[in-house]
Amino acid sequence: MPTAAQRDTSTPHGEPERDARRAAILDAAARLIAERGYHAVRVADIAREVGTSTGAVHYYFPGKNDVLTAALRSAVDRAFERQSAELRRLDDAHGRLLRLIEMQLPKVGVVRDEWSVWMQFWAEATINPELRPVHNAFYARWHDTIARIVRRGQRQGTFSTGVDPDEVAVRLSALTDGLAIQVLTGTPGITVTVMREVLVDFVRRELLG
Repeated sequence: MPTAAQRDTSTPHGEPERDARRAAILDAAARLIAERGYHAVRVADIAREVGTSTGAVHYYFPGKNDVLTAALRSAVDRAFERQSAELRRLDDAHGRLLRLIEMQLPKVGVVRDEWSVWMQFWAEATINPELRPVHNAFYARWHDTIARIVRRGQRQGTFSTGVDPDEVAVRLSALTDGLAIQVLTGTPGITVTVMREVLVDFVRRELLG
């Protein structure tokens, strides 16, 4: 009896089927990691969530670290795709930056789950140097998104030309991360609404002032 993976390669539609199964595994892994925490999730849990075997999961991902890294990469890629689609609709740099802020708020739902996975990846990257290049590549991508919007605003005459776009990107990233951590960990007085207000005020003071 051929395995599921072997059956995929024996059919004309094997490649799309493999891609769909791999995506389903990543989605399930991200959901479970967000809900339970990385170290509480077993490969068997992921397999059960997808409705497949642990062998099928290991076919795509040799170990649990591989699942975590791939799940994070997939979640971040989806977030960037959503952001890019939204931002392309807005020509005004100020509007783009405010929309980007809105899309980072850890409200209940997909974005909050993505933040949960991201925070756990931070912890893993702290003790596992092999994960740091992936982590740093994502941060570079986020940094570049902010800096490009700031430069756009400077060309449009919306943002002050007396600020360094890269410095703004570093500070806004740090502020966003710090506030999101406090929202997710239930710091008294720090809500999604407060996070929005603080970030919008940062933009007003640093770029419009």
